[in-house]
Amino acid sequence: MVLAHEYLAKHHTPFEAYMALQRALMLRFMGRGGTEEFWCTRLAPAFRRRYTPIFAAAARSILR
Repeated sequence: MVLAHEYLAKHHTPFEAYMALQRALMLRFMGRGGTEEFWCTRLAPAFRRRYTPIFAAAARSILR
């Protein structure tokens, strides 16, 4: 959650923050020897479940 708020503060839109966080986590994972396939099949769905509600709420608050 702290990561989400850090990225929201650094980027112009919630979508940009969401993508930048996902990219950073994916690159770190792969840098430690993880594979693209494992990221896509196992970690990306977990990332979406965890972070989509936070970034969606931020986007809704902007639209109000």
